[in-house]
Amino acid sequence: MDATMGQLVYLPAGVAGPDPDAFLGDVLTGWRRAQLAQNFSPDTARRRVASVLRMGDFVGSYPWQWTAADADDFFGHLRGVRNLAHTTVRAYQTDVKLFLDYATDPAYDWNEHCGRLFGTVFSQVITEFNRARHVQADDARPLKRPFTPTELQQFFDLADLEPERILNAGRKGALAAWRDAVAFKTLYGWGLRRNEV
Repeated sequence: MDATMGQLVYLPAGVAGPDPDAFLGDVLTGWRRAQLAQNFSPDTARRRVASVLRMGDFVGSYPWQWTAADADDFFGHLRGVRNLAHTTVRAYQTDVKLFLDYATDPAYDWNEHCGRLFGTVFSQVITEFNRARHVQADDARPLKRPFTPTELQQFFDLADLEPERILNAGRKGALAAWRDAVAFKTLYGWGLRRNEV
């Protein structure tokens, strides 16, 4: 018979599993430091970290568990439900993509640690297929765009013809139309805003 039979035996307390919140905090701290080392402002680093945390809160899982479908759901919610601007959604996507680029970079060992601790690794969920594209060359809303040179010339020609049309119709306002035509050309020529005339 075993001599310890019936005696009180102390077993080591159960070792808690890895803490995913602490690991995510370490990764985000490392990313913040890497951004500061790349000469980004603290506000930029803070905003980017907040974007990653916001997606994590929406998805309800950690970044190493994210899928492309999670990204589609989150960005679809931002655009469709919260009605955020196209540029804002693109900024969120850029922030998440940069974070996952950092986390999957072999120069850092986050993926190795993640695989050892949680049995899964980070993967890039922002791809060319689910990323919002530039609608046009500039970053303004698609409804607002600068005039083309042809459109500008047509506009100025119409503004020049307007005083004649008013005079030929025998109506008042030709002087105001002429003033407007001159103001339009002055605004354009000097690069002024409408409230600077």
